[in-house]
Amino acid sequence: MAINALLVDPSLFTAPYNAALNTGLNAAGVTTLWATRGLREGEKADLPEAQTAPIFYPGLEASAKQAGAAAKLRKAISHIGSLKRMIALSKSWPADIVHLQWSVLPAADLRAVHKLRQTAPVVLTVHDTTPFNGNPTSKLQVMGFPQVLAEVDHVIVHTSRGRDALTEAGCATHKLSVIPHGPFTLDLSQTKAHTPRDPRWTVVLFGRLQDYKGVDVLIDALAALPPDTRDALRVVIAGEPFCDLAPAQAKAAQENLNIDWHLGWLSDDDMATLMVEADALVFPYRRIEASGVYYLTKSLGKWIIASDLGAFGDEITPDTGHLVPPGDADALAQALSQSIGKTPAPGSIGTDWPEIGQRTAALYDRLIANR
Repeated sequence: MAINALLVDPSLFTAPYNAALNTGLNAAGVTTLWATRGLREGEKADLPEAQTAPIFYPGLEASAKQAGAAAKLRKAISHIGSLKRMIALSKSWPADIVHLQWSVLPAADLRAVHKLRQTAPVVLTVHDTTPFNGNPTSKLQVMGFPQVLAEVDHVIVHTSRGRDALTEAGCATHKLSVIPHGPFTLDLSQTKAHTPRDPRWTVVLFGRLQDYKGVDVLIDALAALPPDTRDALRVVIAGEPFCDLAPAQAKAAQENLNIDWHLGWLSDDDMATLMVEADALVFPYRRIEASGVYYLTKSLGKWIIASDLGAFGDEITPDTGHLVPPGDADALAQALSQSIGKTPAPGSIGTDWPEIGQRTAALYDRLIANR
């Protein structure tokens, strides 16, 4: 059957994922429309303009993560008004199903889900089983999340560990489906590698730098290494800071750690250059379900050092990388030392987006039929 799916990512938290899922759904015959915020200055559109309704946060598109209380309050009020526009859009378009990618403000989202379900089933993808990976900008962003899980018709998670975590939290098993996160691609063909190449083993941590990503754990691990191992490593920490990195930088300076800090927004060219230089990638996360950065780099043939969490724990094997307990700086130090010279064995890059689109479309079809 033909399906109109209204997909919702208010803050464009997962823009590359949205674009890839959109392609998979369209290939499966689903007509899609995305309710999002407008683009910020310098951002490029990942979704086709004709399939996007920028109805969230008009005039307030900028992140409120590091803004003051007044800015966060304005964003919350705008979110409520945006939800009303989203409900109206679901009826006027009209949507056969509504698929939320995030619950940004659960107390308000709960009321919206209740109204949406009067005319269409509602699906929620839980990208992080711990909302915002335990690092919300406000308590309001987590209050009511279990009630949203109970209210929606169905919940998608990316890993079996995610399914188990939500089951333990009380989410009904029959409402849960595991649909994997697919791989992203990064074009390295036009990247100009630095010449001469740094002879040290280059380890890269990159992405949005937030507390849960464990920059401080990496610093502690490097401090625990013997001097000769430190000298053999080049460590790059790159990305836009969304937390206070001053303590980590002070610790690095105190320990005389030679770290290349590249702090700021990374373009595709910046990321591609990093990947050409990288020998290994490190993900010392405290918590995670599925990592877009991991899926962007998964197919590039780099050794992976990661916390034994979520998709990392499900997918990384001794032939492709090294898993360490979250927050364990000593174990991370050992893994960094042992990574030198390692290359992963060739293997599958995982479930592709056409299959993800087919599986998601089949879920839509079933939920619509059940109504």
